[in-house]
Amino acid sequence: MKKPDWEAIRREYETDGLSARKLAEKYGISHTAINQKAKAEGWKKPAKVATEKVSKSAKGGNKKVETRKVETRPVSQARKSVGEAEKLTLVETGLGFEPAQFGLSDQQALFVYWYIRTNSRVEAYRRAGYQCEGKNAYFGASQIYRNIQVSKAIREMQKRLRQRYTADMDEIVDQLVAITRADPNVLSQYRRLNCRHCWGENHLYQWRDIREFDIAAEKNMKDGKAEPEYGGLGFVDNADPNPDCPRCHGEGVGEAFFADTRDLHGPESHYFLGVKENKFGIEILTEDKKAARQMLIHLLAPPHSGGAKSDRPPAKNYTPEDYRSAAKSLDDEFKDLD
Repeated sequence: MKKPDWEAIRREYETDGLSARKLAEKYGISHTAINQKAKAEGWKKPAKVATEKVSKSAKGGNKKVETRKVETRPVSQARKSVGEAEKLTLVETGLGFEPAQFGLSDQQALFVYWYIRTNSRVEAYRRAGYQCEGKNAYFGASQIYRNIQVSKAIREMQKRLRQRYTADMDEIVDQLVAITRADPNVLSQYRRLNCRHCWGENHLYQWRDIREFDIAAEKNMKDGKAEPEYGGLGFVDNADPNPDCPRCHGEGVGEAFFADTRDLHGPESHYFLGVKENKFGIEILTEDKKAARQMLIHLLAPPHSGGAKSDRPPAKNYTPEDYRSAAKSLDDEFKDLD
């Protein structure tokens, strides 16, 4: 459960005069807990609305008494300063925004932040805590917006956003190029390897070591069979087939092979997504090379200006020749990634 923001609750209790029940509904806690906290820490509510009698003189000495309400509640300090949560929001923008760098007050800094977020003067004005409404809000927002320091800060933040967006796009392009260039054989292979007779003496059955041979010989003896043939020791599972082998005729034995993906690097690390194991075996999950090529072509193609409709076909209709052309342009542009 989220811990109540007692600082905000106390601020609204003391400056805005909200009741414990209203604060309880707003912050999702019991009003009893708020009352106990207020009593324990000595929270004080703002001065209540007072009334005063104003006398007006009339002819003949008669006096008419009129009651007038006088608002004595102080202006909410929450509107005049940036709360801790709002300060944290400014820090978390990731743009290195320091209000003091531009000579801004906390409230002006909030205006800059919300303008960058919403691209609306009035919305930024309202969220920064300024109090005008309607047409007055737009007028007030425009005055803040035209402030030299505020305008300078807004331009600088927009510039930093564009630079960060460009950096993100470069990273995306690099990843897509890596996916298109990744070699699937680094992850998994179907390979043909030597059989037991490929490299045995006189192409007889070759054993890994003497222990393997002794186990087989002992079993044959128990079963009443002849001693197994002996083509020597030193069989290696992943050796190439012998093209002169009379048993496999140089084709060897086929098997599936999966690499140790813990040590992947380079393009293959972007291409590899993970491994799925089910009742049918192991499946290597990878990115879609075709989709990566289509996205690269879309990102690297020059933007289409107004005028006649582009004669470039939709991505799904690209021909093999289109892909070869795009691949060549990628090779020319991203040689440094090899």
